[in-house]
Amino acid sequence: MANLMADLMSPRVVLYSKPGCHLCDDARGLLDGWGIAYEVIDSDPRYDLRVPVVEVDGRVVAEAPIDERALARALPRARS
Repeated sequence: MANLMADLMSPRVVLYSKPGCHLCDDARGLLDGWGIAYEVIDSDPRYDLRVPVVEVDGRVVAEAPIDERALARALPRARS
């Protein structure tokens, strides 16, 4: 039951990316290093020139180049 509640309270994090994008690789490394669960969507035309873009619960919270402090403020529950 505790895991179900944690899953329901966890923010939905989406990383919009595209192949060959070194800034996207950096963003993935940052999220992986924090242990954040996230979904990757490659080549979304809405963000083609702005990748990487990070959404939290449907709201854009960071885009290229990713500001680590802004991202940390948007994900306070996800970071340990």
